[in-house]
Amino acid sequence: MSETILQINHALQHKIADKIKQNGKISFAEFMKMALYSPGLGYYSAGLNKIGAEGDFVTSPELGALFAQCHANVFAGVLKQLNDAVFLELGAGTGQFCVDFLLALESMDSLPEHYYIIEVSADFKQVQQQKIQTLPPYIQQKIKWLDQPPKQPFEGIIFANEVLDALPVEVFQFKQNQYQQLMLTLKNNQLTEQWQRFNQPLNAQLQQLNLSLSEGYRSEFIPNLDAWIQSVTGHLSKGLAVFVDYGYGRPTYYHPQRVDGTLVCQRRHQANFNPYNDIGLQDITAFVDFTAVAEAFEKTGFKLIGYTTQGDFLVDAGISQHLDPDGDYQNYYQLASEMKHLVLPQEMGEKFKTIAASKNLDISLNGFNNNRWNEL
Repeated sequence: MSETILQINHALQHKIADKIKQNGKISFAEFMKMALYSPGLGYYSAGLNKIGAEGDFVTSPELGALFAQCHANVFAGVLKQLNDAVFLELGAGTGQFCVDFLLALESMDSLPEHYYIIEVSADFKQVQQQKIQTLPPYIQQKIKWLDQPPKQPFEGIIFANEVLDALPVEVFQFKQNQYQQLMLTLKNNQLTEQWQRFNQPLNAQLQQLNLSLSEGYRSEFIPNLDAWIQSVTGHLSKGLAVFVDYGYGRPTYYHPQRVDGTLVCQRRHQANFNPYNDIGLQDITAFVDFTAVAEAFEKTGFKLIGYTTQGDFLVDAGISQHLDPDGDYQNYYQLASEMKHLVLPQEMGEKFKTIAASKNLDISLNGFNNNRWNEL
């Protein structure tokens, strides 16, 4: 481990410890927020290599262009129906999706008027800015980085791949017929777990989930998810919101056998379940409760139009049409391998889900011929 990385790790640990000393304790959500997003120190803002073979994990757009091309197939017709169409991407990673997606849309004569990116990581933003230099200038000029969603009403598509899983979660346990919130305190200068009763707003949010849990059941939820969805979609006057992530509907998410929750950490393509190791140097995520996402959409004035697995979505979106078995064999083999990673159940196809909702747009969207409504 390099000296710079050690310095980042130690500085972040000191910052978290200072926060605990000031308040006596902090919630797990506050810890996760600091571990991931502390300026210059958190996992997403410390300048560490995160995505790809040399990083900690691989996302669908990094496997090749098929993921972006399939989404272009689905979204092209929608963009043509909108006035001054905006495509807003939340958390654009390395910018690979942006590049491949816009090139695919250009080939279909369906480019949006504007392509906005909201990126909380200054390091990712820099990588994205370098990546788009490969695009023709007339496409580059459509791309703009925003600190927050547009303040004025706009028509367009809001898209996020692997963003929801990185939102800070509260960890809870069900004990003695009540929900208890995980708090972190210091003991001998080490982070120590402690449990307390939830405050009324968060307890009410949990009660609304209407769960039936066994004694000692432990899991997570995104606090104030409704407010977050409202903040990123509130000014969309007409269009779509589409999120892709790993997760389940609520019956599976809080299944009786999943007694330890879904929290997982990633470092160098290895998963572990200890968020207190390598703070700031590993990703901390939780699977997504897509029922909660669906409910948040409906509360925000959206109409749900699709929920399915990534594999089914991409197959319906025509992923196989991008493979030419009669063409160059090496290219065909490479694309076939990429497609398998994206769609096979034992790879990313079943674990990842796609959810779509519309506002003031009556449309049947490709990609959802096999909706999984019964799983929400």
